[in-house]
Amino acid sequence: MNVRLCGITAGVTMLLIAMSCGNVSCLQDELQMVPGLCFLHAHMSADFNVELLPVNIRTLIPVWLCDSLLSRGDLGISLLSINLSDLSPQLLFLSYSMDADEMTSIAKEGFGCNSVEADDRIDLISDQGSVLGSISDRNGWTCLITGTGSDRAVDRWLELESSESLASDTDLMEVADSEADLTVLFSNNSISFLSVIPDGMFSRSERRTLANVRNLVQSAGLKALRISLNFIDADPPMTVLEIKLVRGDNYISSLSISFSDTGISPDSLIQEVLLELLPE
Repeated sequence: MNVRLCGITAGVTMLLIAMSCGNVSCLQDELQMVPGLCFLHAHMSADFNVELLPVNIRTLIPVWLCDSLLSRGDLGISLLSINLSDLSPQLLFLSYSMDADEMTSIAKEGFGCNSVEADDRIDLISDQGSVLGSISDRNGWTCLITGTGSDRAVDRWLELESSESLASDTDLMEVADSEADLTVLFSNNSISFLSVIPDGMFSRSERRTLANVRNLVQSAGLKALRISLNFIDADPPMTVLEIKLVRGDNYISSLSISFSDTGISPDSLIQEVLLELLPE
């Protein structure tokens, strides 16, 4: 009887562990699938409403793709590189909830393109014959990379070692733990990029803003940063913004702000704030 009880207890424990991490095995495992040289990484829970993203951000990413992938489960999005000639991004979409064939079907329908299998990946081909993106999977994870050179980027992703991933950034891992609806991570690589990014293409006000950010980063000795946003189902609903960073000699600073309103939904409140901070 005791043996049977122990077996049931162990089974329930394993089930609870699996449920606590959802479809993915936790954010830290996701970061092992993200190249360490990416500029930033965002993790969205399946419940996140992408319409909350600022308009000027939504013009850079395919919102319909995010919606479709989030309907299957949690989603990771990484900014791998930026084409400095036109500022177009190379993006990585990462999912633990579907295989390469299902992701290909979603992408083909959304992009209105064809697909061609090539070695260990699937390339999305436009009517003009150009590569729009590339898809592959390994270790239960499926990735779609869009933008220039996506085929080569997927080949590198297939060979990515844990020591080359974001998970190897010890400073970032100090603050990466999050179960929020939206988590945005800035590694030491992305923070260092601020000091070398060319600003000749920016307006005078944008250059002034960039200079202020650089000064702030330098004075704080910023090494890693997490910004997370969580919507809590309460009465009234509550929104929690948390900022956590590693600075100086591995000091960790954190700031948490929560707010609610009986007459304004969290969605509407966030949109109003973003419109003030990031006007169209």
